[in-house]
Amino acid sequence: MASLAFDTLDYARRLEAVGVPRTQAEVQAQTMGQAFGYYVDNLVTKDYLDARLAEQEARIETRFAQQDARIDARFAEQDARFDRRFERIEGVLRLHSWMLLTIAAAIIIPAIKSLAGF
Repeated sequence: MASLAFDTLDYARRLEAVGVPRTQAEVQAQTMGQAFGYYVDNLVTKDYLDARLAEQEARIETRFAQQDARIDARFAEQDARFDRRFERIEGVLRLHSWMLLTIAAAIIIPAIKSLAGF
């Protein structure tokens, strides 16, 4: 992953320069070097976060696309149901129109005949 420059020898020399015994300075420098190494290996970098964000966005887009497909399918089903209902209603209306025309003809034609004197 990332690298961090930590000079343990320089750190130990600086400790010695301020009066820390050499053995103690070396142990502390080694410990600090190990700690920095551990934490650097476990750092979360911007690249890592960007990659995770891209993965999440891709998953979200996939889920939205799936949801859109389900919604579109449901709307198509509802449209088909409405079309079938409208076809039945139109058929009934055509039948009623013919029945009304027949009734009107049955009433109007004899009335015209009687008025005309036939």
